[in-house]
Amino acid sequence: MTTGTRTVVPPPPAREAEPPDTVATRATLLVAGAVAVAVGTAGLVAPEAFHTANGGAPVADVTVLSELRAAGAGVLAVGALLVAAVARPRLTGTALLVGGGLYLAYGGARVVGLVVDGSPGTGLLVAGAVELALGALCVGTWWRARGRRAAS
Repeated sequence: MTTGTRTVVPPPPAREAEPPDTVATRATLLVAGAVAVAVGTAGLVAPEAFHTANGGAPVADVTVLSELRAAGAGVLAVGALLVAAVARPRLTGTALLVGGGLYLAYGGARVVGLVVDGSPGTGLLVAGAVELALGALCVGTWWRARGRRAAS
């Protein structure tokens, strides 16, 4: 818009604040995402092999295979969101919270299973520990980024 001899340029539209982009945040997204993509893909593409590799009995029931594939697809979708946030920083907060929720839910369910059903075997105990660690890492990274945003 022009007024006299001066040109007045309107301010750019307000954008949602992007979370701080740090190497640690990107590493968290990439590691948590890669693990979820790998696990989710295995559960979706080869549910019986994935199930038996973790000490489960062979599965011939298509209903059980369908449940395993569905869980794999959900984990794969969250992994894709985490990885996408590396390239799209605006997704970072959402990806960290969704990823943290997924990992903490899986790890927490394994703890409940350990208490209620007994030990599932070393592989799934390790998986539960990794899930709890990745969940805590995602939520902790989100929390730190939230604090840096508020301070700036």
